[in-house]
Order: sequence, then structure tokens, then C-alpha cells
Amino acid sequence: MEAVVADACLWVILALDSAPPGALAALVWGSRQPWVLWPVAEAVPAQSTRSANHCSDFGPRHPEPHLGASTHQPGSHLLAELAASTPSSGASPPSQTSTVTLGGLGLCLEEGLASPELLSLEEMGRYESSPLASATSLPERDSPKRWTQPEQWVADLQAEVASLRGHKERCERAVLSLLREMLQLRACVQLQDAELKRLRQDLRPVAQAPEKEALEFPSPQNQNQNQMQALDKRLVEVREALTQIRRKQALQDSERKDTEQEANVRLAELAGKLEREEQFREAACSALQRSQEDTSHRVDHEVAQMQAQVTKLGEEMSLRFLKREAKLCGFLQKSFLALEKRMKASESTRLKAESSLRGELDGRWQRLQELAEERVRALQGQHEEESRLLEQCRGLDQAVIQLTKFVRQNQMSLNRILLAEQKAWDSKGHLEETQAGELAAFLQESLEAGQLARQEAHSALELLREKSQALEVSLAELGKQVKDLSDHFMALSWRLDLQDRMLSLQLSKAKREWEGLEQRSQEGLAQCQKEAEAQLRELRERVDSLPRQIEVVSDKCVLHKSDSDLKISAEGRAREFEVGAVRQELATLLSSVQLLREGNPRRKIAEIQGKLATFQNQIMKLENSLQDNKTIQNLKFNTETKLRMEETASLRESILRLRSEEGPWALTLGSRRVLVALGKQQSFVKDTAAGEVVPVNRWGVYQAVRWLQWKAVLLNLVAQRRPSAFLEKSFHQEPARQLMSLPLAQK
Repeated sequence: MEAVVADACLWVILALDSAPPGALAALVWGSRQPWVLWPVAEAVPAQSTRSANHCSDFGPRHPEPHLGASTHQPGSHLLAELAASTPSSGASPPSQTSTVTLGGLGLCLEEGLASPELLSLEEMGRYESSPLASATSLPERDSPKRWTQPEQWVADLQAEVASLRGHKERCERAVLSLLREMLQLRACVQLQDAELKRLRQDLRPVAQAPEKEALEFPSPQNQNQNQMQALDKRLVEVREALTQIRRKQALQDSERKDTEQEANVRLAELAGKLEREEQFREAACSALQRSQEDTSHRVDHEVAQMQAQVTKLGEEMSLRFLKREAKLCGFLQKSFLALEKRMKASESTRLKAESSLRGELDGRWQRLQELAEERVRALQGQHEEESRLLEQCRGLDQAVIQLTKFVRQNQMSLNRILLAEQKAWDSKGHLEETQAGELAAFLQESLEAGQLARQEAHSALELLREKSQALEVSLAELGKQVKDLSDHFMALSWRLDLQDRMLSLQLSKAKREWEGLEQRSQEGLAQCQKEAEAQLRELRERVDSLPRQIEVVSDKCVLHKSDSDLKISAEGRAREFEVGAVRQELATLLSSVQLLREGNPRRKIAEIQGKLATFQNQIMKLENSLQDNKTIQNLKFNTETKLRMEETASLRESILRLRSEEGPWALTLGSRRVLVALGKQQSFVKDTAAGEVVPVNRWGVYQAVRWLQWKAVLLNLVAQRRPSAFLEKSFHQEPARQLMSLPLAQK
């Protein structure tokens, strides 16, 4: 019983390790649908039937766990949601598959035990006086009551597995929420990239406009005014753009703070749920330990009771063996025939169930491989997205560098244009000064030469003075304009420096925010990975502890088997001893017959012959029953050993396949310990070597030859009807000598 439950636990935990995210997400506890046997638990019926047959061979039958409708309702809902969530995989729902329930097998066993094929009502009334028949039918009456004892233990195991699945599902949901937040951050970064590109496109015409205006407007005054207006307009546009960017950044900061608060709240909720689940799991583990101890105590008590019953039955058999031998032989023959029929029927049903389970297991294995490939593809897509994000960040850095270079080039071009304009204004001022000097010299020459025409030239001198005053005023105005232009140039350079610093600060701030967000996302992913690794370690520890439990259960089964073998061997020795005693009695009878042969008392010889015939019939029946028992036990041992060896080989191959496909952590110490434990695991029956030949049962051939010899002797006795001839032919021929000379081991 414990071996079957341990095997079921191993299958359940292996299915949990390789379960897909979609199947884990389909776990719902609120369903109350009719129970359909889960494929992982379908391995239990065949093993339970085999273990039941094995126990029936050696001694009392122990009850096997019966998974009822109330203990496996979450598994049915899980299968239904899996079938609904993965329609493209082509697998039929579990309700449509050929499932074999433990309840059906239990009903078949009860019907077989209650069937009237073994013994009719008249024969039962005839054998009611025999304590052997009543004691042998006792385990069959008590076996259905013991089917429901370890149900709670299996239900607790299933609840713990379901809680582990729920925990894994919640971890996957947290990882998905973190991935969604990363996608939102990526969208925000893309929006910022688009805004920076738009700013670059807006700054390009701003940088190219002064050169175009310098080429289009040759006059200095109009050019300065147009430049001032254009610069004012551009400054207003830049201010508006900066205000819009600041508003968007403020909105992004508020959204980021909200997301951080939500993430903190979710993390707190997850921590609380994990603590509650840990408490529930500890309570379930303590309950499991208590139930295991109770079941072990019950099994020990039942074994002690059955041993006491077996000893009582042996004593009664030894006391009433000679009186009840004929009836017991008939009853055993009928029961053996019925058992053979039932064994054949159970063998056929078990083979059908194993074939269906094997097909279902292959389908599940293919689905698990497909899901593993999909996970690998998803991880590759995530790595590609991360590389794309890194490339985009590098592109943003290069764009910022190019933008700074472009601003510096614009500053240098503006400085060159202003220097060229200043040089042109200086050259114009020098030309006007030279012209004024030439005019003064010409006036002096005209005054010296035209002293006679002073009255006519006085008006010309006044006009020249007015022109010189006007020129001086214009020179003063030009100097003021040059000073204003220099001040304006300084203001423009200062504004450009200020804009450059503001842009650099904004870019550094955006870079810092991006680095902070990336670091937070990496920390969140690292934390999720650590939690997943911790859960995987717990699962590995549990999987590593399962082989130890399996070894303990197998050791117990080996001990029970050795006890049953010792009991069978002791019973065989007792029967051989009784046969030897009967042979000794026959020898004494033969010696008495030989002694009485000389006196020739026919009446005594006839009585002795009758006793001898009855003893011979009893011995033949006893030998037939022993032969049938030995042949049936040998057949059962051989079939059980073959089936166990095939099952262990398939189980080892499946575990090795799962371990090889789990990933880089498959070759750890725990997995090696699992494989070593599985390699050292013993079968429930006696193992034979690979080259050792199963011993042939020669009892049937010898029994047939001996029966033919006795039949010939009896026919001769009936034909002659003379006691003297019977004595000459029967007691001096080969059968009597063989009966005296054959050793006890061959009989």
C-alpha cells in the first residue's frame, strides 16, 4: 500500500515539475464536477492491483487507497480547463479518453470476491464446520472495509501539490505584470525618443535661417531688425516647446510614482500570501506525518492479527489434516480454478489499462516537449527585445552627442557672421573719416586761393559746416549701433549657452531616469528569479526525499515477502513431514502385511488393503494440491518479476529523459541521488539474475507416472479379485519400492 502511494507521489511531483504555465493557470478550487481520473494518478490502479495480487499470494491482503469523487475534484477541473485552454494541440479531453478508475477496479474485486464461482451455498453449509474455510474467507470479507483508510493521506498529498501549483501560478502572474510594466516603460522611452527627434527637426531650420537671411537681406539695418524678430519668434517657440516637455515629464513622473506604489502594494500582498501558504503547507505536512504514523501503526497491528490468525490456522490444519483432507482438496481445486479465471480476467484488464495509460503518457510527453520548446522561444524573444532596447539607448546617446556638436557649430557660425559684420562697419567708418579729411584740405586750399570770393564762399562754408555736423552725428549714431549690436550679440551668445545647458541637463536627467528604471526592472527580474530558484530548490529537495521513502517502502515490502516466504517454506516442510509420517505408516503397514502374509489371514489383508487404498488416495490428493499450489505460486512469481522489471525499466527511462530535458540544473547532487536510489531500488518480489533459468516444475510429470502405476496395480487387483495375487503384484513390484526409496524432497 505504501509503495503504491509513494509511486503515485513520484508521478505527481514529476508532472508538477514539467507542467506548462497554461496548465498551472487553469487551477481552480471552486469546482464540483464529476471526477475523471487524472493521467498521473492512473498509474496507481495497475500497481494497486498488482500489489493486491502479490499480497494475496503471500498472506493477508492490505487495503489500497481508493481515490473517490470527493478527493480529486480539483484535478478534474484542471483537466477540463486544460482541454479548453489548449484546443490547438489536438489532444482529446480527459473525459473522452479510456480512463480506468480505482473505484471500478475496487467494484470488480468486490464482485469477484462475492461471486458464487468459488463455492456454492450447499458446499458452504457443508464446510461451515471447518475452521480453515472460515478463516481463509476472513480477509476477503474484511478487505472492502479497508479500502477507505488511506484516502485522507492521498487527499492531503493532492492538496499540497495543488497549493504548490497555485504558488507557481502566482509567481508567473507577478512575472507577467513586471513584463507589462517594462513594456509600458519602453513605450514611454519611445515617446521621448520621438519628441527628441522632433526637437532636432525644429532646431535644424533655426540654425539654417540666419545664413539664409544674411544672403537675402544685404542692407544692415533691415537685416538686424529681421534677425531680432526671427530670434524672438524662435525663442518663443523654444520656450513653448520646453514648457510642453516639462509638462510631459511631470506627467511621466506622476505615472511612474503611481506604478511604483502599485508594485509595492502588489509585492506586499504577494509576501502575505506566501507566508499564509507556508503556514498552510506546514500544517499539511504535520497532518501528513500524523496520518503516515497512524497508517503504519494500523498496518503493523493488522499484520500482527493476520500472523496470529495464520498460526491458529496452521495449528488447526495440523490437528485436522487427516480428517478434512479430501474436502479441503476439492475446495482448493475449485478455488484455484476460480482464482486462475480471475487472474486471467484481471491480467487482461490490467494489460488494457496499461496500454491506454502508455498511450496517454506518450501524448502528455509530446505536449510537454512542445511547451518546453515554446518557453525556449519566448526566452529568446525576450533576449532579442533586451538587445534591441540596448541598441536604442546607444542610438539615443549618439543622437545627443550629434545634437551637442550641431549646437556648437551653430555658435561658431554665428560668431563668424558677427565678426564679419563688425569688420565691414569698421571699414565703412574709416572711409568716411578719410573723405572728411579730404574735404577739409580742399576747403583750406579754396580759402587760400579764393580770398577774393569770401562773400560767395561764405554760404558754401556754412553748408559744409552743416554737412560736417551731420556726418559727426551719423558717426555717433553708427558707434551707438555698433555698441548695441555687440551687446545684442553677447545676449544671444548667453541665451544660446543657457539653452545648451538646459538641454544637456534635461538629457542627463532623462538618461538618469532611464538608468534608474532599467536598474529597477533588473532588480525586479532578479528577485523573481531568486524566488523561482528557491521554489525549484524546495521541489528538488522534495523530489530527492521521495526515493528515500520509496526505498523504505520497498524494504518493508521485501521484509513482508521474506516473512511470507518463510511461512510458505515452513508450511511446506510441515506437509513434507506429514507425508513422511504417512509413508512411515505405509511402511509399517507393508511390513505388517509381509509378516501376516505367511499366516495368510485374508480378512486382515483385505482391511489393510482398504486402509492402504484410502491412504494412497489421500496422499495423491495431497500431492496434487501441493503441486497445484507450487505451480500457481511459480507462475505468479514469474509474472510479477517480469512486470516489475519492465515497469522499473520504463520508470528509469522516463526519469532519465525528464532529467536530461530539464536544463543545466539536471546534473546536480540531488538528481544523481535520485538516479542512484532508483538504481538501487529492489523489486517487491524475488529478483532473478539475467542468465539464470527459472526452475522447471517436475512434480506434475512424476505425479502422472506414479498415478498410472497405481492405476495399473488397482486394475489388476480388481480383475484378479485374489488377495494373494494382489500381494504378489502390488507389494513386490516397482511402485512400492519407489514409494519407500524416493526422498522427501522429490515428493
